[in-house]
Amino acid sequence: MATPDGSFLKNKMKLNVTLKNDAVPQALRDYAERKVTDLEHFGQDFEKSEVILDVERHETICEIVLYPRRGQSFVATERATDGRSAVDGAAAKIERQVLKDKERHEAKRRQGAD
Repeated sequence: MATPDGSFLKNKMKLNVTLKNDAVPQALRDYAERKVTDLEHFGQDFEKSEVILDVERHETICEIVLYPRRGQSFVATERATDGRSAVDGAAAKIERQVLKDKERHEAKRRQGAD
């Protein structure tokens, strides 16, 4: 969709954050939202994302699922004693998966151009 100045608007990704336990603080939820929305800067168009936060036995579990408009979804899970560490670890895993997928598609495009 083009704006009046001719630039194109990018569709916003739908973000769903699920707290499986009341022990998960609101600040951690907000932090997870920021980390996942930062993943959009890789240029891939994501339709929606899910962040699942849980606390079990003094460990925080963070699972992130990204659903791109095309292709298979990306999933990462991380456990840590600190909530932010769990979110950071899961986000780093997702970031590696997205970059690897992007590189694979670019390599196919380059190979087809030869």
